[in-house]
Amino acid sequence: MDLQIRVFRAEDHAQAWGLWEASEGVGLSSADSFENVSRFLERSPGLSFVAIDGQTIVATILCGHDGRRGLIHHLAVAPA
Repeated sequence: MDLQIRVFRAEDHAQAWGLWEASEGVGLSSADSFENVSRFLERSPGLSFVAIDGQTIVATILCGHDGRRGLIHHLAVAPA
């Protein structure tokens, strides 16, 4: 396994969505659309990450804040 961790980019959305759908306990809604996730990433730059094995996203964490509290969304790790 050649695991790399980097900042979550908007173009990661499609692969991330697939991981989220396959992850038990992750609820998805219209708030998780490409447009909404892109805006979330713009509001909180450098706080969300993906782990990649080769070309495949195997983990995600979306992080942000409301000015006072930190928020974690969609912490997901592929079982393998």
